[in-house]
Order: sequence, then structure tokens, then C-alpha cells
Amino acid sequence: MKIYFEEGMDVTEILGVKQYEPTMDKEPEIKEAKKSKYPKFLMRFGWFRKLVLPKKQAKGFPNFISKTDETRIQNMPFILEDKRQWIATEKVDGQSGSFCLVRKKSWIPWVKDKFEYIVCSRNLRLWKKDSSSYWSVSDRYDMEKVLRNLIGDWNWVAIQGECIASNVQGNKYKVSTPDLYVFNLIYPDGRVGSCTAKEICEKQGLKFVPIIATDYVLPDTVNEVLEYAHGQSVIGDTLREGIVFRSSDGKLSFKAVDPLFLIKYDE
Repeated sequence: MKIYFEEGMDVTEILGVKQYEPTMDKEPEIKEAKKSKYPKFLMRFGWFRKLVLPKKQAKGFPNFISKTDETRIQNMPFILEDKRQWIATEKVDGQSGSFCLVRKKSWIPWVKDKFEYIVCSRNLRLWKKDSSSYWSVSDRYDMEKVLRNLIGDWNWVAIQGECIASNVQGNKYKVSTPDLYVFNLIYPDGRVGSCTAKEICEKQGLKFVPIIATDYVLPDTVNEVLEYAHGQSVIGDTLREGIVFRSSDGKLSFKAVDPLFLIKYDE
């Protein structure tokens, strides 16, 4: 069903708009980081990071994983020509967190490797444990133990997900306890495909973002994709924010945010 609106229309009754005041865990203000002059793939190697990065930067947000920020389809309409089957997942409206375990290799054969556990907001490493939703879900799911179960022989493993809580984005999902919906499982060789990642994460007791479709073929126009993004959330009695589309191998992704969601919540 197509929905048409004209500029200036009163959509209050249609959308059931309520006053909305955004609140969420705050991040300290930071200066925009300079773009790295080194190839990103080299940042995946611990020895290279130690060699080229200043000590303070080396201990900041992990340089070997990307910060969570999908490109909107309006900024990449050329993707519509790619008629492969895409995996469509619900875009959960919270705040992104990253959880990472890094192996500290021992060069002494009889000494066991050590591991460094890292908790990050969208932009920053959170060095001190606090009451934020990031640390709350870390404790709830014993994330360090989960990552130890998943790291195997790899040098690092990372999980990224959307944190929802009573003080995050107006608590659209009406939760009383902070929760996490995983959308990325990442190893040094790249991001794991969504279907495989969902299976792995759920075996570890984690929740994965709802998968809407595994065989979505892009239509010919951006508007059709935005219409597809409109719908009810799987995890709460609210509109879903939109859809994130990923290739089956996890290498490509982009998002479509529902325009009606933006209107309703004035975002």
C-alpha cells in the first residue's frame, strides 16, 4: 500500500504523534579524528598498529574495526543496479556499541596468551566501567566470556550491536532493562554474513537484529526501497526505524530509513 503526503498536511492523527524529548547515554565531546594515512587492512595487524600509531591513539577506539554508520540509499542510488539477493534486517533505534577481544600473543611457548577486552560507544573506548547501557549489556550477556568462546585462533574478534534502554531514544521499545541486538560479528578476515552471524550469536545467548528477508531483490527506484522500509517493529509496539540491507557474505551494506518514522519522531 502506497502512502502519499503533501507538504503542509496535518498528519498528527495518522501517525499518532506524541511529544518526544530525546535522552540517551552521553558521549564526551571529541575532536574529529584525522583520516589515517595508512591502508586500513594494515590496521588489522597488532604489530603494525604499535609501529605507526601514537600510544594514546593505539589505546583508543580499535582502528581495525569500522565505526557503525551505514550509508543511506539516497547517497548511493547506483546500488539499485545490483540485483543480487540481499538480506534485510530491521534497523533498531538505539545507540551503537562495539565489544572486542584482542589476543596479546606470548612469544614464550609455555606462557599462555593474554586477552584485552574492549568496550566502546559509537565513537569512543569506554575505559572505566560505569552505569551506561554499553557496560550494562556487557555484564548482562557476559560479553567477554562470549568473545573468548568465539575468538578461536584469531588475533581478535568483535561484536557490534544496538543498545536499547529506558533512557535511550525515548525508549520506543518500552524496556526496563538495557538490552542488546547484535548486527555485526567481525573477524580479521571480515564481517560474517548475517544469517551465519545470527546462528553463532544466538548459540551464545545473544539476541540478533530481526531478519526480515534473506532474498530481497532491489527494485528500480529509491522510493520503492523506502516504502519497503516502512513497517512495524518486530521487537516492540512501534514503527521500525527502517531496514539495513547486507550482502550474503557481509561485505556490502546500506540502510533505508522510513520517512514516516522520521516524521513521527521528528528525527
